[in-house]
Amino acid sequence: MRIGVSAPIVEPHPTGVGVYSINLVNELTKLYDDLLLYTSYPSAFKIAPVKVRRVSRLTRPERGLTGFLSRLMWMQTSLTLRTLYDGASVIFSTGSEGTLLPLVPQVVTVHDIIPILFPSFHPHTSELIFFRRFLPWILRRSAAAIAVSESTKKDLIKLYHLPAEKIHVIYEGYETGLFYPRENTQTVTRTYGLERYIHYGGNILPHKNVATLIQAFKLITSNVPHQLVLQGRRDSKYAVGLETMVKELGLEGRVVFLGYVPLNHLPYLYGGATVFVTVSLSEGFGLPPLEAMACGTPVVASKTSSLPEVVGDAGILVDPNDAEQIARALLRVIEHPELRADLSRKAMKRAALFSWSKAARQTLEVLKSVVKGK
Repeated sequence: MRIGVSAPIVEPHPTGVGVYSINLVNELTKLYDDLLLYTSYPSAFKIAPVKVRRVSRLTRPERGLTGFLSRLMWMQTSLTLRTLYDGASVIFSTGSEGTLLPLVPQVVTVHDIIPILFPSFHPHTSELIFFRRFLPWILRRSAAAIAVSESTKKDLIKLYHLPAEKIHVIYEGYETGLFYPRENTQTVTRTYGLERYIHYGGNILPHKNVATLIQAFKLITSNVPHQLVLQGRRDSKYAVGLETMVKELGLEGRVVFLGYVPLNHLPYLYGGATVFVTVSLSEGFGLPPLEAMACGTPVVASKTSSLPEVVGDAGILVDPNDAEQIARALLRVIEHPELRADLSRKAMKRAALFSWSKAARQTLEVLKSVVKGK
């Protein structure tokens, strides 16, 4: 059995699907030797060059809509033919952008269908067309689908009417050699001018509900000396509105936009925070809160979509639409050291349930079963 892995959605500063692709492929290569990787950024992976098939840089996600359309075109043309030429037994797509008419059995990972759930947050017509028309077609013609949470699986069944037995839930993991409690976090946090702070990590996009988080933070600013640190890539249009809100609420200097930070800084930013918070309206999985938990940081998270699956009883779950409830949860963690210590212990224990090696083993089993059943 030869596995072809389609992972063009990787770039020099990966987030989300890129992080998933890199870590899962690196673990798969430890478990299975006959594997070919199709990617535009080979240096992100720990794989022998002879097993890499280069893809055009035009497909990278940092190119935005152009990259998205280029990936779709590449998958329907070059990938389809290349898998035949390379003798692949199965093609595994690490993202949802699979092949419409696969010539070998195809397995596709679906991380979320947020554009369908919140279409007003995704104004690009091409993106909505893909999720409404193309993705259902791709999944119906795939031998199996992998969902990164039970929440995503339920969405696929409800909105795309996929049979439950076709969807395999395989949770993501985290880099255990990177995300663990650090003794001296100030070596990094001080370079950003941070002392006491609440940490949000993730892309700054509308469905992440950062505006409500800022409003919640405003409610507790007179009670705590903390800053609210917003770390992650920003959607330029949405970010302008948030920056305006910060000014109107008189929070300049209290709310800090860090933008993208180096990967090796993240454990220190997580560990140096009093509390990590994410009040997203919807998440396919929720990698940042898992990474924060692995670093022993108390977590406040939405009680919606997949986040309860990740956080469990190791954090405080809140209504993402209730700024006062969010504020109370943050204040409770900040003001009670014993609660922080208890949540920290639970967080590390909970995080240990997730791993990329486990995800890779389960993924390999799905791929093998697809080939045996063809």
